[in-house]
Amino acid sequence: MIGVGSRPKVLIVESNDAMAQAFETRLQEAGFDARTTWSGHEALALLRSNDFDVLLMDNYLPDLHATDFLVRLNRLPLQPWVVVMKGDAEPAPVRRYRGLGASSIVNKRDTAQVVQAVATCCAREPLAKATVQ
Repeated sequence: MIGVGSRPKVLIVESNDAMAQAFETRLQEAGFDARTTWSGHEALALLRSNDFDVLLMDNYLPDLHATDFLVRLNRLPLQPWVVVMKGDAEPAPVRRYRGLGASSIVNKRDTAQVVQAVATCCAREPLAKATVQ
């Protein structure tokens, strides 16, 4: 659970600038400290050097396959909760993302659902250190 008085930190990985800005604005309005990047590689670097509570990521990253990104994320010593945004609900990728540690898979077109998924993650206890190698 996030400490009293602190704003939960959310890293948004979204390649569409307009959507990234919309998510950042909506999350900030909801009381989160949100930051965006379009790059999976940059997101991993930010996650290594910053303490984010939640990672909100699109299932499409222009520079890194989402599955590879999640595998690399699992190797980091500190793990944020992961919310994957998808435009469709194909069952195979959903199972794969959940198997790689995503706590929620949401419809990226439903902003209220996205914000609710982030809020739900922030209400949980922080994840322990990574165990996947």
